[in-house]
Amino acid sequence: MPPATLDFSAVRIHYPILREMAYFNTGTYGIMAEPVLEQYLEAIASFERRGMAVGDRYRVATEASRARLATRINAKPEEIALTGNATDGVTLVTAGLDWTPGDEVIISDQEHPAMNFPWRYTAQRYGIIVKRFKVSHDPAESLQAIEELITPRTRLIGTSHVTSPYGIRLPAREVCALAHAHGALAFIDGAQSFAITPIDVQEIGCDFFSSNCHKWLGGPKGTGFLFARQELMQQLHPAYVGAGSEQSFDHEKGIVLKPDGRRFEFGTRGFAVHASIGLALDWFDQLGWENVFDRIAHLSTYLKRQLAEIPGVELWTPLEYGRSSGLTSFRVPGRDETALQQSFEAANLYPRTLGKGSEKIRVSTALFNTEDEIDRLVEKVREFVGG
Repeated sequence: MPPATLDFSAVRIHYPILREMAYFNTGTYGIMAEPVLEQYLEAIASFERRGMAVGDRYRVATEASRARLATRINAKPEEIALTGNATDGVTLVTAGLDWTPGDEVIISDQEHPAMNFPWRYTAQRYGIIVKRFKVSHDPAESLQAIEELITPRTRLIGTSHVTSPYGIRLPAREVCALAHAHGALAFIDGAQSFAITPIDVQEIGCDFFSSNCHKWLGGPKGTGFLFARQELMQQLHPAYVGAGSEQSFDHEKGIVLKPDGRRFEFGTRGFAVHASIGLALDWFDQLGWENVFDRIAHLSTYLKRQLAEIPGVELWTPLEYGRSSGLTSFRVPGRDETALQQSFEAANLYPRTLGKGSEKIRVSTALFNTEDEIDRLVEKVREFVGG
């Protein structure tokens, strides 16, 4: 059983990079705890050295990872396809559904390329129409913006659960209910919500949920998953198939695909990689998921309250945690974001910019960060404003 409360200063010992810097970019790349990394590298080495002698072990462990991911989001193992990242999951849906020219898809105006690119490419290939709704800090306004775009041709409504640039949490359950009320499918991109807040796909009511394991979970890079309701998983057409995709095969009768997420998983793969998702899940089990969720909420709120008190700083993320997440974005008007980033890095602080000309910085507050690190970052912001 995990401790009811957790000494996060002791947890930090298992992230050696924190002796050199304050790492504030988990929203791009998470960092792996040493106990997880040691076992992960051991698994990779074992499979590479021993091949067939241990292959079955990692295939079994891969299925265990699938089952445990399913449990974490209240799904069935058959409804989980293991992928390389959240973008893979989006693409499995965009490429896997049957489209008719003129079908409409609604996404938000704050999507990561993981959503933007696949849907726009699908529009180019199949003649569907992609509309974008304006995200607001007010959930009711976001829902109204979606509703204004819905027509009888609306086929799917998709949105990030938490937007990548500004860390705004969308009302996922209400978005899905709105989609279903109009006969449309509902897709939630959970790249910035999984391992930050509890996820229950049954409660949310989504048809599809895609995420990764390399950000907030701190799992292996190149791991992610797609949830699709079982009846929909069977309707998704893989762009590629191979040994492992089939339920049955006959040279005359052809191939019958597996009715579950494994239809997308075929051929020789890095079995030890997906098997090691379970190691990251073990680490969170040991820490206590609620402890992690509470820690991220506390640090995020601690940062935002301080930034909100600095005259001249624009906070682009809702102050209320229920409408936000572990991502906090802010702007120092008139200050070049590249210069800001360079100043942060000179002080061994590593957030990230939101792109050229944005003047915005995004800070990820993860389970291993501290109030002291945040104080240092905020003091640097005060220097920018004063300068």
